[in-house]
Amino acid sequence: MLLVPVVFLAGLTPTASSHEAPTPSYEAPTSSHEAPTPPPDPFAHLPLELARELPALPASAALEPRPHPYSQRIRASFRIRVNQDLLVPYRVLALVAIPGERIFIEVDAVAPPHEGDRPVENFRLRTPDGVVPPSPGGGWSWQAPLEPGPVPLRVESAASGDAIALNVLVTHPFEDVSAGAMNGFRIGDYRPPNGDDPPGGFIEANDEVLDLLVAPGFRLRQFLPHQPGDPRYLALSEPLVLKLQAVLEEVRVEGIEAETLHVMSAFRTPHYNRSIGNRTEGSRHLWGDAADVFIDETGDGRMDDLTGDGRGGEADARILYRIAERVEVRDEPHVRPGGLGFYRANAVRGPFIHIDARGARARW
Repeated sequence: MLLVPVVFLAGLTPTASSHEAPTPSYEAPTSSHEAPTPPPDPFAHLPLELARELPALPASAALEPRPHPYSQRIRASFRIRVNQDLLVPYRVLALVAIPGERIFIEVDAVAPPHEGDRPVENFRLRTPDGVVPPSPGGGWSWQAPLEPGPVPLRVESAASGDAIALNVLVTHPFEDVSAGAMNGFRIGDYRPPNGDDPPGGFIEANDEVLDLLVAPGFRLRQFLPHQPGDPRYLALSEPLVLKLQAVLEEVRVEGIEAETLHVMSAFRTPHYNRSIGNRTEGSRHLWGDAADVFIDETGDGRMDDLTGDGRGGEADARILYRIAERVEVRDEPHVRPGGLGFYRANAVRGPFIHIDARGARARW
């Protein structure tokens, strides 16, 4: 057989024959079922912090319209349930917890057009330790710190860009009361006629927490006891705060431009309650579950003129009473029934109404 040598010239490389098929280049296959690019996180640049003002909504928030501008501003597009029986429809609320308490949170309802739907995969809980996705059954379990103080939480809707901010107020537990006092602040003895337990704990009212929102229209400082002390302590009931906010919302819907309700008296220790001559051992004020309120946008310490007769008085306080009655009769799920009382003016103060969230209807 004849062998033919192959010679390569300097600087040249062999080329493929014109009869050879070119080597095909590889291209990744395309598919019409590729996963879509996830939308940007509307909360990525919104810091988690204690709510001292109504939380700002991300620019991308898509909210359902509400009948009144005030409701549109304060109500979230979804509602959460806390510890099974506390329903929260507002964009901010204070929760009271004892150290180490386990708190359960779940999405209870979503505003129309998804009423009754619970797309929990679109929600998450943001904590100081990071974002917590919902459990397989939906909702979250979060444990309060062992030390008293405020902690911010936020339930976020990735779909709507809306959120509910929770100012968790971790208390000093009732067990820390010694000889009827907590750190020198006189508490006294609880002797309820119906056998109710005393409050689980007391919030330390220091400068860090006084201006925190407990609801869109109320701050913690409004519920301070009149009893002197440094520091001071108080009990606060979330159902009361929700009820007061519902009354304020109805006041605004009525066309009364009140930023808040003036809280004349809220929490009282049993010691202070007896010192002012009140012997009612079962008063809901002792549990932080009652407030005496009126409308005072003028700042004169008296009920404002709502009737237009040029002076604030009992007729105006009765308007507020009827608004509070209407709120309770409407039976919204976040409004707990309770006491509603009317008090006439006397020589030292104007008229006011009493509101509590005892769980059963009472009128006087």
